[in-house]
Amino acid sequence: MATKKEDQKLEEKFKSLPIIGDQPKSPEEENFLRELCDFEFLNTQEPGLSVSFDYGSSKHHQKFIFEHGQKYRVPRFIARHIETRGTPIYTWKPDGSGRMMKEKKGYSPRFRMAQSYN
Repeated sequence: MATKKEDQKLEEKFKSLPIIGDQPKSPEEENFLRELCDFEFLNTQEPGLSVSFDYGSSKHHQKFIFEHGQKYRVPRFIARHIETRGTPIYTWKPDGSGRMMKEKKGYSPRFRMAQSYN
């Protein structure tokens, strides 16, 4: 478990980062998304490999490196962002004029952030 002081340092570090994707609809939802929680990172596409990515805007950004199976203390909006990085799944079907049309069927999740409650 992180101490209060460590949590404050992390909160300051993540405070300037923007929330990417669906924007919070209320201040309560924004506070919920910015809350620091413990997550276990799982690379479901290539188990065992680490993932490195940049998050944020041009002025406020942070580089993250997550190792498969390791626990991290990050805001919920970072976990949400990582979980939305999926591979699209397409199907092909006839369009009625003799041609085939590509249609997005869904997403295959690449990463999972499992929240820890210990």
